[in-house]
Amino acid sequence: MTSSTHKHYHLHDIDSEKFAEIYLSATSDALMLDEILRFPAEELFKEVKEGLIGGDHLIDISVGPCVIQMFPIFEFFKEISILEFSDVCVNDVQKWVDGHEDAFDWSFLYKYVMESDGNSDRFKEKENDLRRRIKRILKCDFSKANPTDPVVLPEADCVLSFYVIQMVSEDHDVYRSNMKKIASMLKLGGCLLLIGGYNGAFFTVGEEKYHMLGCDEKFIKEALEDAGLAIERCEVRKSKIGNEVVAYDYACFISAVKKKNI
Repeated sequence: MTSSTHKHYHLHDIDSEKFAEIYLSATSDALMLDEILRFPAEELFKEVKEGLIGGDHLIDISVGPCVIQMFPIFEFFKEISILEFSDVCVNDVQKWVDGHEDAFDWSFLYKYVMESDGNSDRFKEKENDLRRRIKRILKCDFSKANPTDPVVLPEADCVLSFYVIQMVSEDHDVYRSNMKKIASMLKLGGCLLLIGGYNGAFFTVGEEKYHMLGCDEKFIKEALEDAGLAIERCEVRKSKIGNEVVAYDYACFISAVKKKNI
């Protein structure tokens, strides 16, 4: 169990600039970028090339103010809803969508993520295309029956979840509940793209240490099944970055299809 002294991403303020500097910048550890960004990007490209994703509506539920995780797949959806757990990150993403001069610059990460697909020189074109497709940036609260209350979202063809479910689930029961709420956002036949880590312990932002729920592969697969999701593909990579900054044993990518309503 994570120490009760750890902060919780969805309950406590986070310094988004420090978060981006540590995990999502040109100064980030090379092994961290490879594991956190390149590994899932390569798996997302596989989903695209095999024709497994696409449709009208993509929902992104991710940690931090980053939008880069959507670049491999966003062109295959007509509109995008972004859900954030903090006002800070809602404001950061809105600044980026609006092209504000103080917005985060993701150009370095775009080249890093997209080079394996041969499109690393199209950043401005793709950036503007993504901005046009983002229709909603909403703060969410998974303690509510409808996490986006009072807004009722249209059902999604795909939900992309980037390292966040374990950050906002205090224990395993809450994780199961949160997974069911994410599944409820999907159409029948819709796809969940889940990126995370097995056996997590914590992540840090500056001097602050944040909760990361420890979940093994068996538990996560059972939680998906209990939420009406059938796993299509699961890729696992042993972590090389466990240290005083972030700790989990394995990075994982899971593609799952909604087979039934719960």
